[in-house]
Amino acid sequence: MNLEIISWNIRGLGRLEKARAVRNLIRERKPQFLFLQETKLVVFSKNLIRRMGFGCKYAYANSPAEGSAGGIICVWDPDCFVVSETIISKRYIILMGKFTGSNVVCGLVNLYGPSIDSEKSSFFQELQHVLGRYQVAWCLGGDFNAIIGPEEKVGFSWNFAAMEVFRCFIDSVELVNLPLLGGSFTWSNNRDPPTLVRLDRFLANMSFLELFPNLNQLLLSKSISDHNAIALKNISAFRGRRPFRFYNYLLEEEGFEDVMTDCIGKLKQRNLGFCNLMKGIKGSVKSWSSVWKKHKEFQSAVVEKQIATLEEKIQEGRAVASDLSELIRLKQEL
Repeated sequence: MNLEIISWNIRGLGRLEKARAVRNLIRERKPQFLFLQETKLVVFSKNLIRRMGFGCKYAYANSPAEGSAGGIICVWDPDCFVVSETIISKRYIILMGKFTGSNVVCGLVNLYGPSIDSEKSSFFQELQHVLGRYQVAWCLGGDFNAIIGPEEKVGFSWNFAAMEVFRCFIDSVELVNLPLLGGSFTWSNNRDPPTLVRLDRFLANMSFLELFPNLNQLLLSKSISDHNAIALKNISAFRGRRPFRFYNYLLEEEGFEDVMTDCIGKLKQRNLGFCNLMKGIKGSVKSWSSVWKKHKEFQSAVVEKQIATLEEKIQEGRAVASDLSELIRLKQEL
């Protein structure tokens, strides 16, 4: 079966540029599932789903933020995964169900672990207790805020007790720590010298790996968050060409009003009927939208490539002070 799950600590989803970054990632990867952490949203709407690039059919589950902290969102394709039960907590969302064409019950977990070491033990004990109630194929993804060993952190000190808590949880639930392709770390403080940590990952048990035997865990672009997005991918799937649809976010983009004014003015001079007028407007919007998206995508791609190059230098220890200041500037530009 085809599968791709993307997990990303977005560090706030309320700003337009954050939603646009998610939309660009969704358009490029076309995943069946999206796990977001630290949304910082108390209220979540279907409008935001569409703003992030998903169609009307997509389902979602939301664990709201408390004030301006936390917040978790799962978005999935119900044609791919039929959910029978949803468990929502402050720090995790569990989707219980079956993939289309399979009789195997699966549990997909989007989680955001505590950053305070003293809270990790109770969090993983609670999660272990919940998972232990079900004998299913498990896949856990998200920002665990925990590392397995010293090799997963560069800079500052290690808390070996917290590492042992995380390792005991993995062993007790019989999860497999999948290798990360494309890099070694998923978070950086972007300082000089930098601290690099692998906080984000996917874990799965053997039942899930039997269902998806060709799983790869990939490090994706960090973009405008200080966390890298990661993708869990079985095999790629081509879904065909998407039809053009008009979304409200286009109304807010620079240049849209001028295009509409010019288009309607020209069409009115031709004394067209209402249907032909709407067809002409659709053609103009479609043409402008295509050019606008390609221009924005090109600009974003150039900046993201520069960011990725600097991130690679930082992870390899080749960065200098000017690289860090340039990285901050590029993130602001993006």
